[in-house]
Formats: sequence, C-alpha cells, structure tokens
Amino acid sequence: MGTCSVTERTLPHWPRGLSRLRAAGYIGVTPQAFMRMVYDGRMPKPKKIDGAVRWDKLAVDRAFDVLFDTETNLAGEEVIEFQA
Repeated sequence: MGTCSVTERTLPHWPRGLSRLRAAGYIGVTPQAFMRMVYDGRMPKPKKIDGAVRWDKLAVDRAFDVLFDTETNLAGEEVIEFQA
C-alpha cells in the first residue's frame, strides 16, 4: 500500500485545464451559476483546445481572488478569517 495521506486520497485532482463542470465544482457553484459568472465577467472566458472547451485553473483562481476582494457578505454575517 502507498504512503499517501488522507488528504491526497480524498481530495479531487484539479487539472490545469478545467471543463465547465470541473471549473464550477472547483469554485463550489453549480455549472449554471458558473456560466452566469463567465457571461457577466466575474469568471474568465474559456479557450478551445482541439475542440475541447477549457478554463485555465490559474485564471479561475485569480478571478476568485478578485471576487473575494470585492464581494460583500450578503447575509450580513461577520466573516472570520483563520490563519493556517
């Protein structure tokens, strides 16, 4: 048996090129919500690679960072940040 940790065995692998479903799952939203975010500019547009539509994971990360810098907590709840 290998020596991989619980985290390595249980977390999904996120390739650099994400399909629509994986990109949505990566940021924790439905595919429909993800596409709304693409259309309104909050998420990057995809690229076509040999007929496959893919999002660059690093571009999605940057867009998600911007989202958290500019979005307010709509529930009015205090956001508590934890340091790792």
